[in-house]
Amino acid sequence: MKRRDFITAATAAGLVGAAQAAKADLIVPPANRRRRPEGAPEGTEPRRFGPRTNFITLEFFYAANKEKRDALVEKFDAGLIPLRKKVGFQNIGIFTVNEELMANERGYDAAKYDPIVFVVQETANPFAILNFQTARAEESEQFNLNDDLDFIDEEIMALRSFKSQPKIDVPYRNPERVLQLRTYNSPNYERNARKEKMFEDFELDLFRRSGMAPVFFGSALFGSMAPNVTYMLSFENDEKRREGWGNFVNSDEWKTKSKDPQYERTATRIRNLFLKPSKNSEI
Repeated sequence: MKRRDFITAATAAGLVGAAQAAKADLIVPPANRRRRPEGAPEGTEPRRFGPRTNFITLEFFYAANKEKRDALVEKFDAGLIPLRKKVGFQNIGIFTVNEELMANERGYDAAKYDPIVFVVQETANPFAILNFQTARAEESEQFNLNDDLDFIDEEIMALRSFKSQPKIDVPYRNPERVLQLRTYNSPNYERNARKEKMFEDFELDLFRRSGMAPVFFGSALFGSMAPNVTYMLSFENDEKRREGWGNFVNSDEWKTKSKDPQYERTATRIRNLFLKPSKNSEI
C-alpha cells in the first residue's frame, strides 16, 4: 500500500470512530425518517451530525518543487472542487503559501512550505469520509496523478469544529484577500482543552471585534502537531491584516485575560502561515 493510500484509509477510520464516539454532538432523528447510506455499517442509519458539529480536513500536498506545485494547483483548479462535492464536502479551498508575506516571517522554512498545495474542506456527514478513498482514486485518474509524482507526500489533519464557529465562513472573495492559517500545539490534551476554552471564552469574539474575520476554528482529532487548535482568518488585504492584529494585541482585554493562569502553557509551539488562494478556490 502506498503511503498516501494508507494515510487516506487511516483518515476514514479515525473520523468515523470519532463520529461514533462524539454522541453528545449527534442528533438522533426517528429511524423511520432516515435510511442507512449504502455501504454504511448496520446500526448507524439514524445518526447524522447536528448543526453545531462539522469535520474540517486540511491536506498538505508536498510537491517536489514550485514548478510541480503550480502544475498541481492548475489541475486542482480544473476539477477538484466538483469531485469533492460529489462525496459530500463543501467550502473547498485551494491554496499555496503567500511567498511575499512569508518572506518577512522569522524562521520560515521556505524549502519545506513553498512547494505545498493546501486543500481545506468541511463536511457534517462522516460517510463523506468513507467515500473519500473512492473519490481520491477518481482524482488520480482525472488529474493524471501518476508515477511522475505530481506530489511526493501528503499530510492530513482532521478537526472538529468549535461550537461558536461550527461552519466555514467565507467573508472575502476578492483576489487581494489574505488567508492566515495558525496551529497552536499543546503539550497535552488537558492544555489543548484549555486553549479551546480560551478561544471560546473571549478570543474568538475579540478577533471579530478587532476586524479579523474567522474562516474556521477546530480542535484536532488527529494529524500533525496533535493535540492542537488550528484556525484560519481572512482579511480583505494585507493592510487590513496588520490593522486587525494591531487592534487585537493592543486591546486591554487581550492584555488582561491572556495572563489568566488557567491559560498558561496552552500553546507551546505555533505554526503560522499566510496563504494565497488559487483562482477557483471557494475560500
